[in-house]
Amino acid sequence: MTSRSYTFFMLGLCTVTLLPVLALNLLLTYNNLRYDKNALAAEWQRQTRGVTYAPPISHNRPFKTLRLNDRIADINAVVFGSSTAMGIREDSFPPAIRAYNFAQSGNALLAVIGEAEYIIQHWSDRVRYLVIPLDWALGFVYEPGVPPPTELSVVSARAAAAALHNASLAPQLRDALALPRVKDLLSILKDVLASERKAAAFRQLFFEPTGEEYRCPDGALARDFDTIFRGQCVGFRFDGSATFADQKRVNPRESRALLASAAAAGSQYAAALRRRRGEPHAAILDRLASLARRFAASGGRTVFFLPPLMPELERALLGSAHSGAALARTKDALAAWAQRERLIVLDAGASERFGCTAAEFIDPHHALPECYRKIFSRFWLDYRGGVRPGLHRLE
Repeated sequence: MTSRSYTFFMLGLCTVTLLPVLALNLLLTYNNLRYDKNALAAEWQRQTRGVTYAPPISHNRPFKTLRLNDRIADINAVVFGSSTAMGIREDSFPPAIRAYNFAQSGNALLAVIGEAEYIIQHWSDRVRYLVIPLDWALGFVYEPGVPPPTELSVVSARAAAAALHNASLAPQLRDALALPRVKDLLSILKDVLASERKAAAFRQLFFEPTGEEYRCPDGALARDFDTIFRGQCVGFRFDGSATFADQKRVNPRESRALLASAAAAGSQYAAALRRRRGEPHAAILDRLASLARRFAASGGRTVFFLPPLMPELERALLGSAHSGAALARTKDALAAWAQRERLIVLDAGASERFGCTAAEFIDPHHALPECYRKIFSRFWLDYRGGVRPGLHRLE
């Protein structure tokens, strides 16, 4: 075989291999974009109170915004934050507090400030509690910048969905051949082949907006509007909290090794503390204090909290040569700020104080509902009895 023939042979082989992948992934993309899945998923959850989400799972703002607007007449508390706060369920609050968890994937504190300010401006007559995480472990309290302009109306959510629909062809072609998409496609085809109704499964995945309704292990109704995680009960509950059904709990037998890795000098938590040597960004704290004052003027209450870390991680970081001083500086700065501004900051970082176990985490900084329930049930007892401004710990 000549070099020219070999070249044409390899090109033909690549074409034969990649063309079906490209075609099927473009078909999936087209099927996703021709429906407003945020609106469909939000309406389905409104009617059924089941578990669902709208793709992509990494961008929850449009879906959560529609759900917040649906729920705003029935709630009086909003939980903010990133995925670290998604484990907070409504049953973590007293019966009189009806909360919606508005936390979103990768949602930094700067974005949270904009969201909270929007709610104060538009819904302070309904919302009485704002629950805001001060997440140092992900570096959010150290980030410089200005909160972006935030719009949480139904119109804005629909506009965000429309922007996805209007994506140009070139990015779609690149995305269709990207390795994560190819892996997803192989997983989808595997699910089709494993299905008892293969033709129906293929039709639902490639030509219809959603799969069939089914029951989660806990009995909750679920429906999947994404093509991945089918039948796994992945998504958000009616109260906005996440199921984390695609994640595994920390294995207690492996928790010591995970703890050692998370407390090491090269961990993401040590890196976050190094960014400003543990000094929270003053402009962020000023903006938070300002919104809390405005909310209090309308009769609202703002509760800040430091998200829980897996048991003993905070202690290990505080005792380390590489991060101890920086973490102590963070805690001291937040305590002084809270006392000065007459604010309450629940310090849940040392989760073992509240009885949380390693098995109630999926990684060192994502706590599951069981842990959050322990933390907030104790906090609300203290809160009813009167909590002084400052950093509130369970001693």
